[in-house]
Amino acid sequence: MLKMSLSQRIAVIVIAAVTVLLIGTGAYGLVARGGAAGVAVIRDLRLQSILNTAGAGSVEAYVEAAKAEATARVRAEGGGMSEIREASAQAEEEARASFHFEPVDLSTVDTTDLEVAVNNLVAAQRDYYEAESAAQALYIEEHEDEFRAAAEAQVAADSEEEVEMVDMVIDLSGFVATEEMLALQAVVDERFVALKASLMTIFPDLTDDVLDTLKPTLLSLTYVSGDTFETQYDRYVAAAGTAHQGGLLYFVMRNGSNLLTISVGLFILTLLVLFYQSLVKKLGLPRLIIGMFFVLLCLLAVLYGLSLPSLLGNTIVRLGMNSVLVLAMLPGIQCGISLNLGLPLGIIGGLLGGLLCIEWGFSGWPGFLFAIAVGLVISSILGYLYALLLNRLKGNEMAVTTYVGYSIVSLMCIGWLVLPFQSPELKWPLGDGLRVTLGLQSSYRHLLNDFLSFEVFGITIPTGLLLFMAFCCLLMWLFMRSKTGIAMSAVGDNPRFAEATGISVDKMRIIGTTLSTMLGAVGIIVYSQSYGFMQLYQAPRQLGFVAASAILIGGASTSRARISHVIIGTFLFQGVLTLGMPVANVLVPQSTISETLRILISNGIILYALTKSGGASRA
Repeated sequence: MLKMSLSQRIAVIVIAAVTVLLIGTGAYGLVARGGAAGVAVIRDLRLQSILNTAGAGSVEAYVEAAKAEATARVRAEGGGMSEIREASAQAEEEARASFHFEPVDLSTVDTTDLEVAVNNLVAAQRDYYEAESAAQALYIEEHEDEFRAAAEAQVAADSEEEVEMVDMVIDLSGFVATEEMLALQAVVDERFVALKASLMTIFPDLTDDVLDTLKPTLLSLTYVSGDTFETQYDRYVAAAGTAHQGGLLYFVMRNGSNLLTISVGLFILTLLVLFYQSLVKKLGLPRLIIGMFFVLLCLLAVLYGLSLPSLLGNTIVRLGMNSVLVLAMLPGIQCGISLNLGLPLGIIGGLLGGLLCIEWGFSGWPGFLFAIAVGLVISSILGYLYALLLNRLKGNEMAVTTYVGYSIVSLMCIGWLVLPFQSPELKWPLGDGLRVTLGLQSSYRHLLNDFLSFEVFGITIPTGLLLFMAFCCLLMWLFMRSKTGIAMSAVGDNPRFAEATGISVDKMRIIGTTLSTMLGAVGIIVYSQSYGFMQLYQAPRQLGFVAASAILIGGASTSRARISHVIIGTFLFQGVLTLGMPVANVLVPQSTISETLRILISNGIILYALTKSGGASRA
């Protein structure tokens, strides 16, 4: 039996009741819109919007006729341009004063012929758009490599800031209408003529010229490719100005799916209130809050019409591409050096492995494995020296790791300019030094992402990327249960006790620090192949903080971490960022709130962890 306070019981009952009400109302709205009532609503709103548009056009036709008559009269009387302008303005004023257009009441107009003409036009437009969509899909498939290369070239415009994963930009400027499309367009034009005839019967003042001017507007009212009940309803209400008509029924049909989405959120909230104590005990308040925030972002994405399957697919990709970098934090925490914010040291080793892969012309799986092998060798040497430094500065690891991370990135800003690489893919076209952003098209771009990938419910699953993540986690799990791993955890948990039992504290710290650095090298190679680029200079600077934020979100502390913390934390951190940015951009368009959100989440989690641990490293 769950123990709940009286206020908690009342909250559960109220939220559950509202949830049931919204589920019933939303389901009724969806059923109603799919039946005769929904068809009638769209029909009436469509006819009303067309009549309003045409009626406003008839006013303009009447005004133009009055102006033309006044102009002709003044010219016949021998008047000059000033008299013509004055007479035209006066005629327009009188015409508008005498001809007021009132929205047409459908019950007072015989719309039988108009409805037939509209239905025929809608059918013709639907056929045309289906043919156009098929032809454009074929065109995109034939030119996919060109579009993707152009997008990647644009992204690789030598920016030092980390950017989002590259989405293919579709350029249809070279698309030419097919013969089938031209034939169907002729049918659309023919049926628009029938629509004009029916409108001119209702509005005698309308002319062919006015209706031809209104043609784009009228065609956009009758049918738009990809129309749904919501898009048609919103478009017709905006044009017809009849949002008040239909009352509650119209509202329920329009917002049926939104009401169901809100009810899902309220159901989750009910469970949260019901099991609040146990959830806080098992997950911890920070993880619970971030998890609920992620669910809220999913609901907002649905409400604002964003593609939730696409966003969830990107989240899964980000989980795989960032997980090894986050995993690199685990041995550092377990061996006692706390958060390894010097992770850029290992990242530099991985970048050097990738650069040598491109320099020597490796590609595909051999190139990927070569980059990992070289990165492991370089990072193991750097990690060993780094561990020796930390052993001499026990008690100050947090500060030292931060300084090391920033210092190696700054030092390599000089190194990238003087290292003797010769490949034209790496160097600037003019001058010396390496480019800021390097494409991996010729080496191992998306190698893991595309391996055995498949799609389910619109979500692309990068099987190879997830398998590699699982493989690395398995190796770490096995290592942490080995004799050396257990000894290393003992040193991290209580170095004095471990030393008293005969364990070499310094040796275990060296192993953990070196392993963390080596995983950083592997992680950046996995990250780069999924991202599609390697970024040099200042780009690696913040990756250590991102990895630290993710593992702390997952439930780790500065003194204890598990593999489950890595997976959960990476998913939540990347999920919040992936969904938060587009949702924030919809809520506050043309702002930098999404970037602000990323910075607040990343640094706020670290600050929270440090306050919980007292900010102290273990000696």
